[in-house]
Amino acid sequence: MKKENITIYDIAKEANVSPATVSRVLTGNAKVRPQTMRKIVDVIEKYNFRPNSLARSLLHKQSKTIGFILPDINHPFFSTLVQKCEAHALELGYTTFLCNTMNNSSNESKYLQSLVEKQVDGIIYLGGRINDTDTDQEYAEEMKKVMERIPVVFVNGQMAGVDAHMVRTDEESGIEKLVELLVNLKHKKIGFLGGLEGISSTDVKKNTFVKAMKSKGLGVNKDWIFGTGFNIESGEEVAAQLLYLRERPTAVICANDLVAIGVIKVLTKFGLKVPDDVSIVGFDDIYLAQHFPPGITTVSQNYDQLGQTAINVLVGLINENEAEKETVVPTSLVLRDSCKLFSES
Repeated sequence: MKKENITIYDIAKEANVSPATVSRVLTGNAKVRPQTMRKIVDVIEKYNFRPNSLARSLLHKQSKTIGFILPDINHPFFSTLVQKCEAHALELGYTTFLCNTMNNSSNESKYLQSLVEKQVDGIIYLGGRINDTDTDQEYAEEMKKVMERIPVVFVNGQMAGVDAHMVRTDEESGIEKLVELLVNLKHKKIGFLGGLEGISSTDVKKNTFVKAMKSKGLGVNKDWIFGTGFNIESGEEVAAQLLYLRERPTAVICANDLVAIGVIKVLTKFGLKVPDDVSIVGFDDIYLAQHFPPGITTVSQNYDQLGQTAINVLVGLINENEAEKETVVPTSLVLRDSCKLFSES
Protein backbone atom coordinates (compact mmCIF):
# COMPACT_ATOMS: atom_id res chain seq x y z
CA MET A 1 0.00 0.00 0.00
CA LYS A 2 1.16 3.52 -0.82
CA LYS A 3 1.23 5.80 2.20
CA GLU A 4 -0.59 8.60 0.41
CA ASN A 5 -3.47 6.28 -0.54
CA ILE A 6 -3.97 4.55 2.81
CA THR A 7 -7.55 4.44 4.09
CA ILE A 8 -9.31 3.36 7.24
CA TYR A 9 -10.36 0.19 5.42
CA ASP A 10 -6.73 -0.67 4.65
CA ILE A 11 -5.84 -0.22 8.33
CA ALA A 12 -8.73 -2.51 9.32
CA LYS A 13 -7.77 -5.19 6.79
CA GLU A 14 -4.12 -5.37 7.83
CA ALA A 15 -4.99 -5.34 11.53
CA ASN A 16 -7.69 -7.96 10.91
CA VAL A 17 -10.42 -5.90 12.55
CA SER A 18 -13.52 -4.05 11.38
CA PRO A 19 -13.43 -0.46 10.10
CA ALA A 20 -15.72 0.46 13.01
CA THR A 21 -13.09 -0.78 15.47
CA VAL A 22 -10.44 1.35 13.78
CA SER A 23 -12.82 4.29 13.95
CA ARG A 24 -13.29 3.78 17.70
CA VAL A 25 -9.53 3.82 18.19
CA LEU A 26 -9.18 7.00 16.15
CA THR A 27 -11.98 8.84 17.94
CA GLY A 28 -11.51 7.35 21.41
CA ASN A 29 -15.28 7.07 21.70
CA ALA A 30 -15.41 3.49 23.01
CA LYS A 31 -13.26 0.92 24.72
CA VAL A 32 -11.12 -1.39 22.61
CA ARG A 33 -9.16 -4.33 24.01
CA PRO A 34 -5.50 -3.38 24.62
CA GLN A 35 -4.10 -6.06 22.31
CA THR A 36 -6.48 -5.04 19.53
CA MET A 37 -5.64 -1.38 20.00
CA ARG A 38 -1.91 -2.20 19.85
CA LYS A 39 -2.34 -3.98 16.51
CA ILE A 40 -4.27 -1.04 15.05
CA VAL A 41 -1.82 1.56 16.37
CA ASP A 42 1.11 -0.42 14.95
CA VAL A 43 -0.44 -0.36 11.47
CA ILE A 44 -1.29 3.34 11.80
CA GLU A 45 2.30 4.14 12.77
CA LYS A 46 3.69 1.87 10.05
CA TYR A 47 2.01 3.93 7.33
CA ASN A 48 2.13 7.25 9.21
CA PHE A 49 -1.63 7.41 8.74
CA ARG A 50 -3.32 10.76 9.41
CA PRO A 51 -7.10 10.38 9.30
CA ASN A 52 -9.04 13.13 7.58
CA SER A 53 -12.53 14.24 8.59
CA LEU A 54 -14.05 11.59 6.34
CA ALA A 55 -12.08 8.79 7.98
CA ARG A 56 -12.95 9.99 11.48
CA SER A 57 -16.66 9.88 10.70
CA LEU A 58 -16.83 6.59 8.79
CA LEU A 59 -18.68 4.96 11.66
CA HIS A 60 -21.61 7.25 10.84
CA LYS A 61 -20.92 7.22 7.11
CA GLN A 62 -20.97 11.02 7.06
CA SER A 63 -18.30 13.55 6.11
CA LYS A 64 -20.05 16.38 8.03
CA THR A 65 -19.54 18.61 4.99
CA ILE A 66 -22.06 20.46 2.82
CA GLY A 67 -21.46 21.83 -0.68
CA PHE A 68 -22.85 25.11 -2.02
CA ILE A 69 -23.23 25.73 -5.74
CA LEU A 70 -24.04 29.31 -6.72
CA PRO A 71 -23.68 31.38 -9.90
CA ASP A 72 -22.03 34.59 -8.71
CA ILE A 73 -20.43 35.15 -5.31
CA ASN A 74 -20.16 38.87 -6.12
CA HIS A 75 -23.94 39.22 -6.12
CA PRO A 76 -25.02 40.35 -2.63
CA PHE A 77 -28.09 38.11 -2.60
CA PHE A 78 -26.02 34.95 -2.98
CA SER A 79 -23.12 36.02 -0.75
CA THR A 80 -25.47 37.10 2.05
CA LEU A 81 -27.56 33.94 1.84
CA VAL A 82 -24.51 31.65 1.80
CA GLN A 83 -23.13 33.46 4.84
CA LYS A 84 -26.36 32.83 6.75
CA CYS A 85 -26.46 29.19 5.60
CA GLU A 86 -22.83 28.60 6.54
CA ALA A 87 -23.25 30.08 10.01
CA HIS A 88 -26.18 27.77 10.75
CA ALA A 89 -24.42 24.76 9.24
CA LEU A 90 -21.44 25.34 11.55
CA GLU A 91 -23.81 25.42 14.52
CA LEU A 92 -25.03 21.98 13.47
CA GLY A 93 -21.47 20.64 13.12
CA TYR A 94 -21.04 20.91 9.35
CA THR A 95 -18.26 22.58 7.41
CA THR A 96 -18.77 23.74 3.82
CA PHE A 97 -17.37 23.77 0.29
CA LEU A 98 -18.25 26.87 -1.74
CA CYS A 99 -18.47 26.44 -5.53
CA ASN A 100 -18.81 29.69 -7.51
CA THR A 101 -19.74 28.74 -11.10
CA MET A 102 -19.34 32.27 -12.54
CA ASN A 103 -22.64 31.84 -14.41
CA ASN A 104 -21.20 28.97 -16.45
CA SER A 105 -23.17 25.73 -16.91
CA SER A 106 -20.02 23.76 -17.65
CA ASN A 107 -18.60 24.88 -14.31
CA GLU A 108 -21.82 23.79 -12.62
CA SER A 109 -21.33 20.25 -13.98
CA LYS A 110 -17.68 20.18 -12.90
CA TYR A 111 -18.55 21.31 -9.39
CA LEU A 112 -21.38 18.81 -9.08
CA GLN A 113 -18.98 15.98 -9.93
CA SER A 114 -16.32 17.40 -7.63
CA LEU A 115 -18.71 17.55 -4.66
CA VAL A 116 -19.82 13.97 -5.27
CA GLU A 117 -16.17 12.87 -5.37
CA LYS A 118 -15.47 14.76 -2.14
CA GLN A 119 -18.34 12.77 -0.62
CA VAL A 120 -20.15 15.75 0.83
CA ASP A 121 -23.24 14.82 2.80
CA GLY A 122 -25.50 17.14 0.83
CA ILE A 123 -25.68 20.09 -1.56
CA ILE A 124 -27.43 23.48 -1.38
CA TYR A 125 -28.10 24.65 -4.94
CA LEU A 126 -28.58 28.35 -5.67
CA GLY A 127 -29.32 29.92 -9.05
CA GLY A 128 -27.88 28.76 -12.36
CA ARG A 129 -29.69 25.93 -14.10
CA ILE A 130 -32.41 25.72 -11.43
CA ASN A 131 -33.48 29.24 -12.45
CA ASP A 132 -33.96 28.44 -16.13
CA THR A 133 -37.63 28.64 -17.07
CA ASP A 134 -37.11 25.88 -19.66
CA THR A 135 -35.15 22.98 -18.17
CA ASP A 136 -32.33 21.46 -20.22
CA GLN A 137 -32.98 17.70 -20.09
CA GLU A 138 -29.29 16.85 -20.13
CA TYR A 139 -28.81 18.96 -17.01
CA ALA A 140 -31.90 17.40 -15.44
CA GLU A 141 -30.53 13.88 -15.96
CA GLU A 142 -27.20 14.92 -14.50
CA MET A 143 -28.93 16.34 -11.45
CA LYS A 144 -31.01 13.20 -10.93
CA LYS A 145 -27.88 11.04 -10.98
CA VAL A 146 -26.31 13.22 -8.31
CA MET A 147 -29.48 13.04 -6.19
CA GLU A 148 -29.36 9.25 -6.31
CA ARG A 149 -26.15 9.48 -4.28
CA ILE A 150 -26.60 12.52 -2.04
CA PRO A 151 -29.49 14.82 -1.07
CA VAL A 152 -29.81 18.19 -2.81
CA VAL A 153 -31.94 21.17 -1.79
CA PHE A 154 -32.88 23.84 -4.35
CA VAL A 155 -33.23 27.41 -3.06
CA ASN A 156 -35.55 29.71 -5.06
CA GLY A 157 -35.51 27.43 -8.09
CA GLN A 158 -36.64 24.16 -9.62
CA MET A 159 -36.05 21.86 -12.58
CA ALA A 160 -38.77 20.18 -14.64
CA GLY A 161 -38.65 16.42 -14.18
CA VAL A 162 -36.40 16.62 -11.10
CA ASP A 163 -38.14 15.66 -7.86
CA ALA A 164 -36.03 17.84 -5.58
CA HIS A 165 -36.76 19.40 -2.22
CA MET A 166 -37.21 23.17 -2.58
CA VAL A 167 -36.99 26.08 -0.17
CA ARG A 168 -38.14 29.38 -1.61
CA THR A 169 -39.15 32.85 -0.58
CA ASP A 170 -42.65 34.08 -1.35
CA GLU A 171 -41.57 36.37 -4.19
CA GLU A 172 -45.16 36.69 -5.44
CA SER A 173 -46.29 38.16 -2.13
CA GLY A 174 -43.32 40.53 -2.16
CA ILE A 175 -44.27 41.99 -5.54
CA GLU A 176 -47.92 42.25 -4.48
CA LYS A 177 -46.83 44.28 -1.44
CA LEU A 178 -44.84 46.67 -3.63
CA VAL A 179 -47.76 47.21 -6.00
CA GLU A 180 -50.09 47.72 -3.04
CA LEU A 181 -47.71 50.29 -1.56
CA LEU A 182 -47.37 52.30 -4.78
CA VAL A 183 -51.11 52.24 -5.45
CA ASN A 184 -51.75 53.46 -1.91
CA LEU A 185 -49.33 56.29 -2.69
CA LYS A 186 -51.69 57.21 -5.58
CA HIS A 187 -49.45 55.94 -8.39
CA LYS A 188 -51.25 54.58 -11.45
CA LYS A 189 -48.46 54.62 -14.01
CA ILE A 190 -46.13 51.91 -12.71
CA GLY A 191 -43.34 50.11 -14.58
CA PHE A 192 -41.25 47.01 -13.98
CA LEU A 193 -37.53 47.14 -14.84
CA GLY A 194 -34.68 44.63 -14.79
CA GLY A 195 -34.16 40.91 -14.94
CA LEU A 196 -34.02 38.63 -17.96
CA GLU A 197 -36.64 36.62 -19.83
CA GLY A 198 -36.27 32.88 -19.37
CA ILE A 199 -35.08 33.26 -15.77
CA SER A 200 -37.73 31.99 -13.37
CA SER A 201 -37.28 34.69 -10.73
CA THR A 202 -37.83 37.39 -13.37
CA ASP A 203 -40.82 35.60 -14.87
CA VAL A 204 -42.45 35.11 -11.46
CA LYS A 205 -42.01 38.76 -10.48
CA LYS A 206 -43.08 40.12 -13.85
CA ASN A 207 -46.17 37.90 -14.10
CA THR A 208 -47.15 38.72 -10.52
CA PHE A 209 -46.71 42.44 -11.25
CA VAL A 210 -49.07 42.24 -14.24
CA LYS A 211 -51.69 40.30 -12.24
CA ALA A 212 -51.46 42.67 -9.28
CA MET A 213 -51.86 45.73 -11.51
CA LYS A 214 -54.91 44.25 -13.21
CA SER A 215 -56.43 43.29 -9.85
CA LYS A 216 -56.19 47.00 -8.92
CA GLY A 217 -57.95 47.95 -12.13
CA LEU A 218 -54.80 49.54 -13.55
CA GLY A 219 -53.49 49.24 -17.08
CA VAL A 220 -50.11 47.70 -17.85
CA ASN A 221 -47.97 49.61 -20.32
CA LYS A 222 -45.65 47.13 -22.05
CA ASP A 223 -43.26 49.97 -22.88
CA TRP A 224 -42.55 50.20 -19.15
CA ILE A 225 -41.65 46.52 -18.71
CA PHE A 226 -38.16 45.55 -19.85
CA GLY A 227 -34.77 44.47 -18.55
CA THR A 228 -31.24 43.52 -19.54
CA GLY A 229 -29.94 41.84 -16.40
CA PHE A 230 -29.55 41.89 -12.64
CA ASN A 231 -26.60 44.19 -11.89
CA ILE A 232 -26.10 47.93 -11.48
CA GLU A 233 -24.97 48.32 -15.08
CA SER A 234 -28.18 46.76 -16.38
CA GLY A 235 -30.11 49.18 -14.18
CA GLU A 236 -28.26 52.05 -15.82
CA GLU A 237 -29.12 50.66 -19.25
CA VAL A 238 -32.85 50.38 -18.61
CA ALA A 239 -32.93 53.83 -16.99
CA ALA A 240 -31.32 55.31 -20.11
CA GLN A 241 -34.02 53.66 -22.23
CA LEU A 242 -36.66 55.00 -19.87
CA LEU A 243 -35.45 58.55 -20.45
CA TYR A 244 -36.15 58.27 -24.19
CA LEU A 245 -39.82 57.39 -23.70
CA ARG A 246 -42.37 60.07 -24.57
CA GLU A 247 -44.46 59.06 -21.58
CA ARG A 248 -42.79 57.74 -18.45
CA PRO A 249 -44.12 55.92 -15.37
CA THR A 250 -44.38 57.82 -12.10
CA ALA A 251 -43.13 54.79 -10.18
CA VAL A 252 -40.93 51.80 -11.01
CA ILE A 253 -40.54 48.38 -9.43
CA CYS A 254 -37.06 46.95 -10.04
CA ALA A 255 -36.23 43.24 -10.26
CA ASN A 256 -33.68 43.67 -7.48
CA ASP A 257 -31.86 46.34 -5.49
CA LEU A 258 -28.80 46.45 -7.76
CA VAL A 259 -31.02 47.33 -10.71
CA ALA A 260 -32.72 49.98 -8.56
CA ILE A 261 -29.32 51.51 -7.72
CA GLY A 262 -28.44 51.70 -11.41
CA VAL A 263 -31.78 53.29 -12.26
CA ILE A 264 -31.44 55.91 -9.50
CA LYS A 265 -27.87 56.74 -10.61
CA VAL A 266 -28.86 57.52 -14.19
CA LEU A 267 -32.11 59.33 -13.38
CA THR A 268 -30.26 61.51 -10.87
CA LYS A 269 -27.48 62.19 -13.38
CA PHE A 270 -30.03 63.55 -15.84
CA GLY A 271 -31.69 65.83 -13.32
CA LEU A 272 -34.61 63.72 -12.08
CA LYS A 273 -35.10 63.48 -8.34
CA VAL A 274 -35.99 60.27 -6.52
CA PRO A 275 -38.62 60.18 -5.13
CA ASP A 276 -39.83 63.70 -6.01
CA ASP A 277 -40.00 63.08 -9.77
CA VAL A 278 -40.24 59.29 -9.80
CA SER A 279 -40.60 56.66 -7.09
CA ILE A 280 -38.25 53.65 -7.21
CA VAL A 281 -38.53 50.40 -5.26
CA GLY A 282 -36.28 47.34 -5.28
CA PHE A 283 -36.24 43.72 -4.17
CA ASP A 284 -33.91 41.61 -1.94
CA ASP A 285 -32.96 44.17 0.76
CA ILE A 286 -29.22 43.84 0.23
CA TYR A 287 -26.89 45.79 2.50
CA LEU A 288 -26.45 48.62 -0.03
CA ALA A 289 -30.19 49.27 -0.25
CA GLN A 290 -30.21 50.89 3.16
CA HIS A 291 -27.22 53.13 2.47
CA PHE A 292 -27.61 54.14 -1.18
CA PRO A 293 -29.32 57.58 -1.27
CA PRO A 294 -32.12 58.18 -0.67
CA GLY A 295 -32.46 54.73 0.94
CA ILE A 296 -34.28 52.16 -1.18
CA THR A 297 -37.71 50.84 -0.25
CA THR A 298 -37.54 47.13 -0.97
CA VAL A 299 -38.65 43.61 -0.10
CA SER A 300 -36.58 41.59 2.35
CA GLN A 301 -35.83 37.98 1.46
CA ASN A 302 -35.48 37.27 5.21
CA TYR A 303 -32.01 35.80 4.76
CA ASP A 304 -31.70 34.39 8.27
CA GLN A 305 -34.89 32.37 8.02
CA LEU A 306 -34.23 31.35 4.41
CA GLY A 307 -30.69 30.17 5.17
CA GLN A 308 -31.60 28.32 8.34
CA THR A 309 -34.58 26.65 6.70
CA ALA A 310 -32.50 25.46 3.73
CA ILE A 311 -29.86 23.97 6.02
CA ASN A 312 -32.45 22.38 8.32
CA VAL A 313 -34.18 20.70 5.38
CA LEU A 314 -30.88 19.42 3.98
CA VAL A 315 -29.60 18.13 7.33
CA GLY A 316 -32.94 16.41 7.86
CA LEU A 317 -32.55 14.65 4.51
CA ILE A 318 -28.94 13.73 5.35
CA ASN A 319 -30.24 12.07 8.50
CA GLU A 320 -32.94 10.32 6.46
CA ASN A 321 -35.80 12.26 8.04
CA GLU A 322 -39.00 13.18 6.23
CA ALA A 323 -39.21 16.74 4.89
CA GLU A 324 -41.78 18.79 3.00
CA LYS A 325 -41.05 18.87 -0.73
CA GLU A 326 -41.56 22.62 -0.79
CA THR A 327 -41.05 25.08 2.04
CA VAL A 328 -42.07 28.72 1.56
CA VAL A 329 -40.39 31.49 3.56
CA PRO A 330 -42.33 34.77 3.82
CA THR A 331 -40.98 38.07 2.48
CA SER A 332 -41.46 41.43 4.18
CA LEU A 333 -41.73 45.04 3.04
CA VAL A 334 -38.94 47.42 4.11
CA LEU A 335 -39.95 51.09 3.93
CA ARG A 336 -37.30 53.72 3.24
CA ASP A 337 -37.24 57.01 1.30
CA SER A 338 -37.21 56.15 -2.40
CA CYS A 339 -40.96 56.44 -2.95
CA LYS A 340 -43.57 59.02 -1.97
CA LEU A 341 -47.16 60.08 -2.49
CA PHE A 342 -47.80 60.97 -6.11
CA SER A 343 -48.92 64.53 -6.75
CA GLU A 344 -50.10 65.92 -10.09
CA SER A 345 -48.31 69.14 -9.33
